[in-house]
Amino acid sequence: MSLSEIQSRAKRLRLSRDLPRATVSPVMNGRRPAKEMLSCLLTVFDVPQADQATWLETWNRLAETQPAGPIPRFDEVSPRQLGIHAAITAEDSFGDLPEYVGRDFDDELRKHISAGIERGCFVLLLGRSSSGKTRSLYEAVQVVAPNWPVVQPAGTGEIVELLDGPRQKMIVWLDEMHRFLGADPRLTKEHVIRLLHFPAIVVATLWPDDYLKRKTPRGLGAPAELENDRRLLELAEVVSVPDVLSGPELAEAERVAETDTRIRFALDAKDAGLTQVLAAGPDLLHRWEQAPDPYAKAVISFAADARRLGVLSPMPEDAFESAIGGYLTSSQRVNRPPRWLADALAFGGQELHGAVSALTPVDDGQAGLLAGYVVADYVAQHIRRTECPPRSAWETLISLAEDAEDLRRLAVAANARMRYCHEEEALRRLFELHGVGVVELAGLLFRSGREREAVDLLRRHLREVPDDRPAAARLDHTVALASRIDEVRTASADGDFEAGRRLAEMFVDGGEADALRARADAGSLLAEEDLAALLADRGAVDELRERADRGKQPAADSLAELLATHGRTDALQARADAGDEAAARQLAKLLASETTVDGAAIQTQLAYLRRRISSGDEAAARQLTALLFDLRNEAELKREVDAGTFQAAERFVALLNATETVDRTLVDRIRAHGLDAGGIPYTPREA
Repeated sequence: MSLSEIQSRAKRLRLSRDLPRATVSPVMNGRRPAKEMLSCLLTVFDVPQADQATWLETWNRLAETQPAGPIPRFDEVSPRQLGIHAAITAEDSFGDLPEYVGRDFDDELRKHISAGIERGCFVLLLGRSSSGKTRSLYEAVQVVAPNWPVVQPAGTGEIVELLDGPRQKMIVWLDEMHRFLGADPRLTKEHVIRLLHFPAIVVATLWPDDYLKRKTPRGLGAPAELENDRRLLELAEVVSVPDVLSGPELAEAERVAETDTRIRFALDAKDAGLTQVLAAGPDLLHRWEQAPDPYAKAVISFAADARRLGVLSPMPEDAFESAIGGYLTSSQRVNRPPRWLADALAFGGQELHGAVSALTPVDDGQAGLLAGYVVADYVAQHIRRTECPPRSAWETLISLAEDAEDLRRLAVAANARMRYCHEEEALRRLFELHGVGVVELAGLLFRSGREREAVDLLRRHLREVPDDRPAAARLDHTVALASRIDEVRTASADGDFEAGRRLAEMFVDGGEADALRARADAGSLLAEEDLAALLADRGAVDELRERADRGKQPAADSLAELLATHGRTDALQARADAGDEAAARQLAKLLASETTVDGAAIQTQLAYLRRRISSGDEAAARQLTALLFDLRNEAELKREVDAGTFQAAERFVALLNATETVDRTLVDRIRAHGLDAGGIPYTPREA
């Protein structure tokens, strides 16, 4: 048979194992198959049952007599040891795992891994918790390279030891790769390249949030660690794992459910996806929603918020004591029962189906010593996504965090949610404990109008660490702006309202718009175009209108597009009547394409984009926030700010700025100081 004929016959026979070309071809050329694949091939070739038994006995004999090596073969390691969740159970189920439901990306994944047999490969599965990443990875390796030795490094140090040892083919299993991105020493692109030369099949899984924030450069003063992570991730062959099954996948699941009760049960549960149900996810969420008292629910909520904000260290008991207040009403805080915390932790730690619990106690490396509690990934992913944690949670996490990466992630999370007061607290503690983060802290001080404090901080730091180039660059940039800031501040003090707005803008954008404005006014058409695009992106309708009225065509074009995007036909009509050709063109397009907005279609599109974000799509976050900006949906944009969605903060401020009736002073305050934990514009204490 040809490979195509083998595949066609396997499909007709509805075998339990797919037989893609990338895995069948090596077997046909002499590579030892996995036992299940051998059985499938014997069925495809119509081998009599008696002869099949002889083949399988031979396979077993070879497996038993193969000399043991220092590293176990992949097919000798149990799925649980490789990080696969214990699945739900049913009365007639058997074995650790239900039958595998094939995914749309299986052929792509197995093709990438097959390529690593000869030249090594680095394959990264990207998906949310309980989306089936690890199970799909296990099945792919089991098909392609079941006989290869497998290592599961606990940290980058063990990878370095592998590199110093003899070269041999191996599988390097990096499930939950965020452990290596935040490790000391940190995993680098160069480490993985050296592994590929062994050759090694390097496979890993990662959450989309962790992937997106490391793939996005942070600009001036960005931490070197994030740049290292970006270079490492660019080396990977990325396979996206949706947490919702497609139509063909559901059809396959229905077929499997005919003989596997666990799959049938999971398909019948309509409030969660199949892979999440298999991992007991719904029961975890139900326990949180239906907790016996507000204290149990609050304890789980705080642990989930901590994980979403980037704190990977276990939560000690005293953290729950200090953080819990923000999750309770005044009466609940006053009337706490004597054993509220012990009872709440016991409730969170109760296992479901004998395997999964909302909270898991963790030791500190010594038997019997409790370090704290960690929350189940699925719980962290699925509760309170669009709710910003209360002030008590931020303050507790920042005051107790000692790990540098935990503090840095807290600062990033606070920045994305416009909680700049908490970002400052996290950066100050990071600097005090570890001597790093000074560039980010100086930038935050500058943005809030404290440029002198930023300069003093940088100078003190550079006296102690004179070779810190990013800090020196930040200092030079800040000092260079100081004289211009003084000029504008003087004009503002004399009552020039526009100067006051320019001053606020300079602090927020580091003088970017001010420099473009000066070049544009000096006659640079390129600067005029860049300025118009920047103002449109910020929703600066007033300044665009002013420049357009002065005959600046790029400003007129950008203003007309912005007004059309927001459907402001009256404003476009007024400008068109006054002779603005750009407004007339945009008005004609808007009227020609004007249709009734389909609310259901919009909600479907929003849901689709949010699923894409969950699957790690780098463009989906931009598309979602841009769509909400175009729809002028301030409430939904604010929810995405609270969720920490990429670019939501910028779009939210731009939408406020583009609103005709908004208080411009309030917008300037939000841009400079952000929001408090409750979502209200923050007012600095000294004000």
